[in-house]
Amino acid sequence: MVHALEEIHRLLRPDGSLIDIHPCLEAPLLEIHQGGRITFAEPVPAHDFEDKQQAENALKQAIQRRLFVVERADVFDFLVYASSAAELRDFLVEQSAFEDNDEATGKWEVERAELAKRTEEAMRAAGKGAEVVFHECARITLLRPVH
Repeated sequence: MVHALEEIHRLLRPDGSLIDIHPCLEAPLLEIHQGGRITFAEPVPAHDFEDKQQAENALKQAIQRRLFVVERADVFDFLVYASSAAELRDFLVEQSAFEDNDEATGKWEVERAELAKRTEEAMRAAGKGAEVVFHECARITLLRPVH
């Protein structure tokens, strides 16, 4: 990842900028929203902490090496709404489509099925008009190259 940042640094004009957006280290949550309230929340299983940590470390290393200077940084909530657990399950399948670890993917399939069952039960309990939400924290950083 540091190599990619080095290459971006090389290609950026001196007055250019890089916007880095990546998920925070915390596991995303699966929530049920009903009438402006959260009635159910559970961390999404098979959270890929390692990839997120590598992204954080690469960015820190590029800044320490003075490739970039931070102009602004913030965190924000990234929310994906679905009207059913099945619709959200389709999103999660698509999101994890490029995982290359078959063992992790198999475990994720079992955990995802169990979470889907709990989510469907929570949706029924919440009643008509409930929405299921994939809630992830993301970090955004505006970086300027140092030349």
